[in-house]
Amino acid sequence: MNSTLFAEVGGGLGSSLASIYATGVGFSGIDSKFGNEGALPPLPPLLSWEFGVLCFMAIFAPYVFCCITYLYHFASADNKDVARMRTLAQDVPKEEHRYGWRQALARPEGISAIVAWSGLIIFLGPVTNVLDIVPFPIKDLTPAIKPLVLMAYFLAFDLMMWVIHFCQHYNPWLYHHTHDQHHVIKSPTIVVALTGYLPDTVLLIILPFHLVQCIVPCGNFVTVFAFSAISLWHLHMIHSEFPHPWDPMLHKLGLVTTHDHHAHHLRPKKNLAHFFTFYDKLFGTYIDPSKLSQLVSRGEKLA
Repeated sequence: MNSTLFAEVGGGLGSSLASIYATGVGFSGIDSKFGNEGALPPLPPLLSWEFGVLCFMAIFAPYVFCCITYLYHFASADNKDVARMRTLAQDVPKEEHRYGWRQALARPEGISAIVAWSGLIIFLGPVTNVLDIVPFPIKDLTPAIKPLVLMAYFLAFDLMMWVIHFCQHYNPWLYHHTHDQHHVIKSPTIVVALTGYLPDTVLLIILPFHLVQCIVPCGNFVTVFAFSAISLWHLHMIHSEFPHPWDPMLHKLGLVTTHDHHAHHLRPKKNLAHFFTFYDKLFGTYIDPSKLSQLVSRGEKLA
């Protein structure tokens, strides 16, 4: 979305608000410029180091980041002093769901699907010039992160995901053909966060991720990268078999915690949001995890 159109809404007041909204924070300080306006800026030349960095971050960085989440998982997986989410012995995760990180990386519906999509739009656009569907923010290489744009990404992304997730769980045909494989896993772990069907990954993650970049105005590459990294981390963490030290803070801020998402795996038509609990509370699909006896209470320590 062009930031000029965004700024024109409301005249002078709209311009002032848009300037605040588009403010970025970088190494050179605070910049409140809208960034590139009008025609889409070109990506760096194919043989430049900038283009190489972009390709690395789009194709290899997601795998590296997943490995970091797995390292975090293994740091606590075998620690008997760390609390577990489930209270029942039969809810212990399967061995392959706890240790099958290589299979997780190799699954076509996992991180590979997201990387393949990134590679495809790069190939079709700047490499071959067949079809340029690279979102505008990716082409804005301004070295600054935009906090309010980042928040807008999360709000729009989670709303889109909630709508799609709701349709999946309340439409039997859609559920069977896209999402039910993910819910075969009753007691999830970080390792199986992206396990399911390829259509599920496309519909629930790739589609809203791409649309958000096209719809939310004033974005840039640095903000999109931060959004992607935080989202990937959070989507893995809420599937964890153990709670995290930061969960109490997320709960106070109204953000989805490990408890909230485990409640979804126990009551699949509840807690459909992935980031903000107020979407479920607003639409009547929220269930308090404390009402489920299968889950350890928030803050409880179990050996």
